[in-house]
Amino acid sequence: MSDLTRATVLVVEDDEDTRDNLCDILELDGYRVDAVGTMAEALAPRDWSSVVLAILDRRLPDGSAEELLPRLKRFAPDVEVIVATGYADLDGAIAALRHGAADYIVKPINPAALRASLQRTAERRQLAQAKARSEAAFRALVEAAPTLTIILRLDGAILYMNPFAERLTGFSESEVLGRGFDAVFEDGEVRRQLIEDTAAGKSSTGPVREFKDKLRCKNGLHRTIVWNAELLPDFDGQSAVLAIGHDVTELYEAQKKSLQAERLAAIGQMMTGLTHESRNALQRSKACLEMLALEVEDRPAALDLVRRIENAQERLHHLYEEVRSYAAPFNLKREACDLRALWCETWSHVLQLSSDKHVEFSEEIDCSDLNCCVDAFAIEQVFRNILENALSAVPADGRIVVECKEAEVAGRPALRIAFRDNGPGLSAEQQQRIFDPFFTTKTKGTGLGMAIAKRIIQSHGGLIEAGGHSGPGAEIVVTLPRGIP
Repeated sequence: MSDLTRATVLVVEDDEDTRDNLCDILELDGYRVDAVGTMAEALAPRDWSSVVLAILDRRLPDGSAEELLPRLKRFAPDVEVIVATGYADLDGAIAALRHGAADYIVKPINPAALRASLQRTAERRQLAQAKARSEAAFRALVEAAPTLTIILRLDGAILYMNPFAERLTGFSESEVLGRGFDAVFEDGEVRRQLIEDTAAGKSSTGPVREFKDKLRCKNGLHRTIVWNAELLPDFDGQSAVLAIGHDVTELYEAQKKSLQAERLAAIGQMMTGLTHESRNALQRSKACLEMLALEVEDRPAALDLVRRIENAQERLHHLYEEVRSYAAPFNLKREACDLRALWCETWSHVLQLSSDKHVEFSEEIDCSDLNCCVDAFAIEQVFRNILENALSAVPADGRIVVECKEAEVAGRPALRIAFRDNGPGLSAEQQQRIFDPFFTTKTKGTGLGMAIAKRIIQSHGGLIEAGGHSGPGAEIVVTLPRGIP
């Protein structure tokens, strides 16, 4: 007995003796039987949900099994079909198999052969049901898992992306299916690692394990992902790569902040001692220089040297103060602030520094409310650093654009402010290092301005990074949460 005995078997046979013989064998084995003699009777209304098996005569008065089979499948898609045929009509039975029949038996009906066919059909059905259950369980697990699950063809095309990946990246599955991974996420290195280093036999390194890199989301921001990947030898008839990504952005940022806090504490202690020890020496040397200036006031060349030494001391004092400011903890005084008014005021101050340039300043605002709860003084410092860098980079007839739109950061409502210019732009190395302490592309400056800006934005619970827009010039993107975290 098989699970088919709990359902109905439809027998379609025009020969009455053969039909009765089939019914006797099936009923003797415990099957429920619905027997008819024509194709029209077979397609008559009935409870198709109970029909799981059909035995079709190869030739009927009003049609053939090849004609009946596809129409039968429309009513009962999961029905298993066995074709009954004579020796002379074996080719037709094989044709019926190509149309979706599960098996065939030869007339006159042999009870043992019929039972063997029924057993094969039952086993095939059980395997199909087990496979369907397994696939449904796997899909439910994948779609509920809080990990990025992406299946890639070996040429990099995306074949599947789970709901978590859609929510994290901002891309819907329909947007990315069939497109190249690197084209969607702008990361060819991840694609290369996931595919080339996973395909066993194609790379000596084998499957990818714990490969960490950043992934660009639809909003232009990046997430830190740790990838693992396995080769799927047969995914819908082709080789593919299953890539599982764990989002470690918050963990990675927390680790960076902890390490940075330790370094800043060390820098702060060092600068406190250095400033204390240096202040008296700078004051004494300044007093001596003032006295020396009086002694050599009738000697222009010597007086010029004195002025240069004084300027160098001022710059050294400024460096001490800036490093101390970088290392000092922030005590934010948050209040509601109109960010547009703040960047406009900052721009008016910055523009006074470069009267020889005729820079076009424009805005692209895609939101009605530009208020955020921030420390206005600190955010003004961020805007000033960004705008001063942009102003120094653009040509005499340069252009600076501020774009503002709604966004999210860590699941909270935020504003995304992008500052773009038409200067020479940033190289790949500059984009990676622009927020590093003491890194600068200018001939003057300490290289702490953008590092301090990053600390300020992070202390607000926001993000700042070098954007990757398609136009010329550089882009710095600031994302600020609207409220207090």
